[in-house]
Amino acid sequence: MKLYVAKTCRIQTAEEEQLCLLLDSDRLQRVTVMKNTKERERSIFAGLLLRYAFLQNGYDAAAWQQTKMKKDIYGKPYIKGYEGFQYSLSHSGDWVICAVDRKPVGVDIQEIRPWKISLAKRFYHEDEYNRLLALGETDPDRQTEEFYRMWTAKESAVKLSGRGIGAGISQYVTAWDYRSIYDQYTKCKIDIRQYKALEGYMICVCSDAGNFPDQPEQITLV
Repeated sequence: MKLYVAKTCRIQTAEEEQLCLLLDSDRLQRVTVMKNTKERERSIFAGLLLRYAFLQNGYDAAAWQQTKMKKDIYGKPYIKGYEGFQYSLSHSGDWVICAVDRKPVGVDIQEIRPWKISLAKRFYHEDEYNRLLALGETDPDRQTEEFYRMWTAKESAVKLSGRGIGAGISQYVTAWDYRSIYDQYTKCKIDIRQYKALEGYMICVCSDAGNFPDQPEQITLV
């Protein structure tokens, strides 16, 4: 497994036109209709990071230009004809991240921001919600960290499965040590690994293979 992370930045109009030429056709189509500048820039950087990962895995630029993005029955994206190149993308705040492996993988990054306990009550398993309530009485800072450890773990799990957040992230229950997450739908335990490599952010990768890197590789795209 490889894990790449890159920081976004403002893109000038002329530069954006050139960078968009490097995107896959599906992302280019989506980017051109985005009105929010920040979201458009993050999407461009995510596409560039995916291209970087593709090239780093031994494929050439000509092959990239011919790629066709598809989705499986659950909506999980993949590149047609490259079953050995499985990927997952996520972005939050000023960062984008890409995980790639030979087997399905899910990744999530979240900027640590103010949050509400009502979110945990709505989306988390009862045991997780109670764990957070107990921490709030003694250690609010750790409570915030635990909230995001749970959230990124669940998001990475739904990205691994492809079933999406609409399937109910409460069906995923994090282990106390955050080395695994339990899928109540499939009755399976899945390995996860979390990283605090970026200040103010939480990262989680979910994989059946479990061959996690020690740290994300930080790169510069532009």
